[in-house]
Amino acid sequence: MSVAGLEVSVDGDALRLSGRLDFANAAAAYRAISTRLVAGIVRIDLSALGQADSATLACLLAWRAQSERAGRMLALSALPESLHALAQVSGVDGLLQEVTPAAA
Repeated sequence: MSVAGLEVSVDGDALRLSGRLDFANAAAAYRAISTRLVAGIVRIDLSALGQADSATLACLLAWRAQSERAGRMLALSALPESLHALAQVSGVDGLLQEVTPAAA
């Protein structure tokens, strides 16, 4: 699946994002990936994510909340350092559940 500069691939119960997820495509990406979460996705792999900004962080937090409402924990792997720093500055780093590649 492709959403305006963001490639999304499914690997079992995980999604792998590559390309960019930013203000320009966040709304479309949010809608597209939200439907995948309903299908049981429990992990998002960000190792190939290029460009990211506060809209990316907003999407990740919203997807996490959506998963939580469905009774699942959404884990993130390979959170880019820039997003980790943005989450810390915003005071929401504790809301992002990150797993190491070995645990993924």
